[in-house]
Amino acid sequence: MKNKKTSFLTVTIFALLLAIAALVVVIINMNGSGDKPGDTKTADKASVSPTAGVNDDSKDNAVDNAKNDAENNTSDNGSANSGTENDDVNVSPTAAADNGNDNTENGNATADPGNDSNTGDSSENASDNTGSNAVSSNVDADPDANATVTATSLNVRKNAGTEYEKIKVDNKDFSLTANDRVRIKDVKGDWFHITFKVNGTEVDGYAYGPYIIPDTGSGFTMIAAPGSTVINIQSERYKDYDNILREWWYTRNNTHTIPTAAYSNDITRKFADYGAYYANLNATDADKVFYLTFDCGYENGYTEKILDILKAHNAKACFFVTKSYVKEASSIAKRMKDEGHIVGNHTATHPVLPKKTDEQIEEELISVEELFKEKTGYDLDHYMRPPQGDFSERTLKIQQDLGYKTIFWSLAIANDWDLTKQNSIDPFGTIKAGHHSGCIALIHAVSSANTAALDDILTYLENEGYRFGTLDELQ
Repeated sequence: MKNKKTSFLTVTIFALLLAIAALVVVIINMNGSGDKPGDTKTADKASVSPTAGVNDDSKDNAVDNAKNDAENNTSDNGSANSGTENDDVNVSPTAAADNGNDNTENGNATADPGNDSNTGDSSENASDNTGSNAVSSNVDADPDANATVTATSLNVRKNAGTEYEKIKVDNKDFSLTANDRVRIKDVKGDWFHITFKVNGTEVDGYAYGPYIIPDTGSGFTMIAAPGSTVINIQSERYKDYDNILREWWYTRNNTHTIPTAAYSNDITRKFADYGAYYANLNATDADKVFYLTFDCGYENGYTEKILDILKAHNAKACFFVTKSYVKEASSIAKRMKDEGHIVGNHTATHPVLPKKTDEQIEEELISVEELFKEKTGYDLDHYMRPPQGDFSERTLKIQQDLGYKTIFWSLAIANDWDLTKQNSIDPFGTIKAGHHSGCIALIHAVSSANTAALDDILTYLENEGYRFGTLDELQ
């Protein structure tokens, strides 16, 4: 009997301990140390940017720190986070991105309704915190230099990584500046091993690669900028042009001036060389000009109303059409030309162009030209908008060689391509907040909200003193 009582007591104590343990688990789950259920530390991505950065406390900051080693760092393309802070730069909070994605794949409304403006303007603008304890660059001329610095301020370190000590000159931290010429000796990951001279003294160190452009024929290739990807496409004709996949965006402002372009330390500064534009950079407040551009991946029943409104305001626009649009709406495409509008090329199948071969890109553009001529009797105007805003130096050059000007944008309406969000977007408010002289506005013709607001938008811009220009003004 005694043994039975002991066994019962043992079982009772064990059960009590299990109950206490279970209660402790419940309490921990309710009041844990920051990782509550449903509140995990995952990517805090701006909804407007498919390549947004990450707010993740567990993430190793080494990569972010390396990217931020350039004082004038371009951004992570629409992250909602505030960037990382290190002793090289202070990174300001990013804005919502204006990267203008448009995924009207083959003009298929059901698959993806014309996503050509996930508007995202990413602005991870780095402020200069080097202050009086830093030496700005004044490198000596070097006939053996084989690369050019593009960052406003680029630190040089003793090895490849932000954990290594900065190079000092006159006992002060040293930084290179834009257009400095250096000699690349080697590559170590994302870093170039470089040398240069300052007042006759040779400096040997490492600098973050995306902000140094190697010369053609130097034996070195450009390292992809943050937020971009190198696409390996075999191209003999265009082997001297990089094929880094970049997604267009710009940095918004509230001053009604031309916004800062994406990749300002990279390819954007060479846009003029390839006939690429995102705004009329020569526009002035004395001649306030606004360029209306409509992307037409497929016909959704609104384009004729848009044409009626434009006609009532005596406003000319550019319509970028896909091959499928020309097939299904050739009479509307013809009306565009009949009424004096520019009609440009939005490719045949709406692909990511840097992933296509030279010949495939040529076919994407030429096949639209041929069909447009056949269906309308007009020649297609040689302006093109890259699907999703995706481009590389190679694609810009191919488009230029085919006679095209590449047209990006400096203002777009978030989610206007998404037919499920027409009640939540604000076309009028977006234009009112972002207009500027020289503005190239991306507007989706599939949008009911855009169409409903268009008359008010044009009236507002007219009252603000704008005229509606045409893309043939771009020089």
